[in-house]
Amino acid sequence: MSLSSEHLFDKAQADALLPRLVDLIRGLQEAAGSDAAVEGRERLAHAGRSNGSPEAAASVFQAAAKIQALLDEVDEMDVILRDLATGLCDFPSVREGRPVYLCWRLGEDQVGWWHTRDTGVSGRQPL
Repeated sequence: MSLSSEHLFDKAQADALLPRLVDLIRGLQEAAGSDAAVEGRERLAHAGRSNGSPEAAASVFQAAAKIQALLDEVDEMDVILRDLATGLCDFPSVREGRPVYLCWRLGEDQVGWWHTRDTGVSGRQPL
């Protein structure tokens, strides 16, 4: 994706999304840890070994649909969810004429970090 077609964020725009993003990430973490999601992962790992009940299959599909809906909402915000466990997110941006990511992690009060697009979180620097 070129910079001209990519949604670019400034700090204020990224910060404004945090309340909703916190809700979405917590919802994803909860849904991913649900019994149905865990069962779904186990079923995939043991595919073909046993027949499950229709009720169990339905709950697995419901959990997957919930997770996908939450992921879709994050995607529609143009935010890049890098790591669900830590809630690590990137916001495409430009700094001093270079493409960068503004970087935020669940638990941080505001977007206070950035990194170049080729370094990742290990290259995080304070804004």
